[in-house]
Amino acid sequence: MLKVTNPKATAEQFAQIYMARSKDLLTMQAARTGDDKKAQLSLRNTLTMFQKALGDAVAGGSLMRRAATLSNPQLATVTLAPDAKPGEYQFHVERLATANQQAIDLPAAIDARDAGRLTIKVGDDVEVVVDIASADKDADGKVSAQELARAINTDRSTNGAVRAAIVGDKLVLTAARTGAQSRITFATDTLTDPALAVAFEGARETVKAQDARIILGDRQSGLAIEQASNTLDSIDGVSIAFNQAGASGSVSVAVDNAGTVDGVKAFADAYNALMRSIADLTRAGDAARGDPGGPFSADAGVRALVGQIKAALRQRVEGLNLYDLGIDTDRYGMLNVNASSLDATLKTNAAALDEFFGDATRGLAGNLTRVLDRWLDAASGQLKRREESIDASEKTIVARQADWDRRHASVLERYTKEFTQLQIMQQKMESTLEQLKALFSTNKD
Repeated sequence: MLKVTNPKATAEQFAQIYMARSKDLLTMQAARTGDDKKAQLSLRNTLTMFQKALGDAVAGGSLMRRAATLSNPQLATVTLAPDAKPGEYQFHVERLATANQQAIDLPAAIDARDAGRLTIKVGDDVEVVVDIASADKDADGKVSAQELARAINTDRSTNGAVRAAIVGDKLVLTAARTGAQSRITFATDTLTDPALAVAFEGARETVKAQDARIILGDRQSGLAIEQASNTLDSIDGVSIAFNQAGASGSVSVAVDNAGTVDGVKAFADAYNALMRSIADLTRAGDAARGDPGGPFSADAGVRALVGQIKAALRQRVEGLNLYDLGIDTDRYGMLNVNASSLDATLKTNAAALDEFFGDATRGLAGNLTRVLDRWLDAASGQLKRREESIDASEKTIVARQADWDRRHASVLERYTKEFTQLQIMQQKMESTLEQLKALFSTNKD
């Protein structure tokens, strides 16, 4: 017979037993939804990584990689964009662009209270106004050279346009930009300290503000280019940062066969990683061993995706397939790049490789992009719809959990009342029994 000593604990125990089946079902649904969400995220990450690798492979609309060669390494540093066009360019650097620099011999002591304000101009479009008194951070009534330099550098109106430093016993101001428009000038009419005004009016120019002058082509008859920067960006896809005035040399931009082969290998590696990841997600289970398999083992949609990706790889483009270019598949469906065959293709028919891979809208890359977009499109992709379905399931589970909590609370309350009443009855019965025992014991005596 059940004896109730703690109605609340007993009620909780019986409520758990009563609600166990619905709780187990809810827990199972939550676990399944959590697994689905994790699997969808894994698939999204896998497809996104391949999408990025595909975009990198044909960045600039071409699979071909470019390399720059300088006849004079001291001439410049060259950076190429993926869409850089092959070509050869001759340059002569007459002069480099420089940032203006001014050195000021400051007075030994600057009275913070009577100094006024200093206006610094950089070119025609930047004006910095420094309140000398506010530079006195130690409040000793004097502004040191270090305090003035700090005030210039931290003033909001400076905005990095000019940098101040103490070199020896001089305040040195340097424009942040180069070119003729980096000229630093001072307006001293708002300075009330005469000695300070004289110091800035007598500033010595240590570096002249000047534009770069670069000759494209023949040194005598070529095209003169004057600009504020030492970096020439006017050639599509080519950025040339000139380093040395008086230097001459050529910059040659050509197809980089080794870099292109590496790019194809990177694409193949990304594809193989995609296939391995999806194979794991769709892995068949083994019921006899208790192995449920991958989360998408019975997902027809994901298997169709794999089929579409493989079909895109098998499709002929411009009469060519991967094998014709030196890329084949092994018995596991993984891509292998035959570097020597691919290099031979680049030497004999580089355009064919470019045509086959294409870009985001055509060729192999275009075909794969369309397949991926059907899954990754932010507005209507398959993954978007699947994730919305999971979100809906999560909301349903949250609602069911809230309902379960309410029902559990109701059952617990009912059981608590019932077991409390049972405890009271049991206590009364025990009391009556004790009284009867006492009565019979008295009669015997």
